[in-house]
Amino acid sequence: MLRRLVGRAVATVPPPAPVPLPPRERELVALVGSGLSNEQIARAMHVGVTTVKSYLTAAMARTGARNRVQLAVYAVRHGLV
Repeated sequence: MLRRLVGRAVATVPPPAPVPLPPRERELVALVGSGLSNEQIARAMHVGVTTVKSYLTAAMARTGARNRVQLAVYAVRHGLV
């Protein structure tokens, strides 16, 4: 379902300019864009769920995303997925 929502959003809204992200946040945004949960991301990145939440907060602040779906849209639009 997330992929369908992201696909619709990507098709209807022009992309914002890319924002430079630190490597770990960039990795996290790509994993969010792939539809993974916090627990799955934590396992993939070899960190704790609390760290994933911190990275999410920082990445959302940098990209201007207000929620996880917007962050996933950002990932798709900027070729991170």
